[in-house]
Amino acid sequence: MGLLLAGGLSILMALPVRAASQGFIISPAFQSVILTAGQTHTQYALQLTNSTPTDQNFRLSAVDFGSLDESGGVAFLGIPTSELEHRYGLAAWMKLGTNTVFVAAAKSVQVIVTIDNRASLAPGGHYGAILATAVTDTGKDTAGDPRVNLRQVLSSLVLLTKDGGINAELKLTSQSVNRSGLRMPSATSQRFQNTGNVHLVPRGTVVIKDPAGRVVSRGALNDGSGTILPESFRRYDTPLMSIGAPWLPGRYQAVTTYRYDGTEQTKTLATSFWYVGQGIVWIAAVAVVGCVGWLGWFFWRRRRS
Repeated sequence: MGLLLAGGLSILMALPVRAASQGFIISPAFQSVILTAGQTHTQYALQLTNSTPTDQNFRLSAVDFGSLDESGGVAFLGIPTSELEHRYGLAAWMKLGTNTVFVAAAKSVQVIVTIDNRASLAPGGHYGAILATAVTDTGKDTAGDPRVNLRQVLSSLVLLTKDGGINAELKLTSQSVNRSGLRMPSATSQRFQNTGNVHLVPRGTVVIKDPAGRVVSRGALNDGSGTILPESFRRYDTPLMSIGAPWLPGRYQAVTTYRYDGTEQTKTLATSFWYVGQGIVWIAAVAVVGCVGWLGWFFWRRRRS
């Protein structure tokens, strides 16, 4: 199937997906699963909560998901027709305890999700989602139903790692600084590429160094713990905090030292940019003020004489 649903949900959301006005909640919103070679399957409990005063039916389905764009958005890829359709898909190996759920008002219901560790499930990362669609008593979607008019599809993401052939490779392909005119950069942007077969969480620091090698700004890379999926690119913005005065004019460096969760080995990428320095700015400002003051005095004296 083609693209079923695309959204700007950030991968690795920490809070449950919620229908704000109706109070429908699916949890966990994110489930991390690790399969070892000896496991035949694994299970976890999915919970649907209805905090509204009205009973509600839900239709459940398992779909694959991938990266929507470099911002970290999620694209739901639909129900696969075979195990080979989506290389990093998971839906073909997921089984739901039931496909329909009735949740009474102010009640919760649990559904068991089983993931089979068949030989066709290749080592590495696999990604699926459970979609809970609110339906009427007749089984139709609740589009147009006044009871559900904001969010009628809830999603729970599943990120699975299967042992036995994991290849973790993270590369920082480029970085840029956002600066304008005579101002120091307030943030940097890093573009990462995951060339491996498993999802990764980049970590690290970004510093700005002046021509003398002093650190004048610093920031924490990927403070929100965003994930990058296999064979994809993702861009991370890193706000910078000033920790020193950039007085010197000359060539400054943005230095990013990075790794990914699960390893202590770091890599570094440095890019350069030119900055006139605060010292030059202040000298120029004083010179301009002095020049204006002298001209004012000169014309004043000339008019008097």
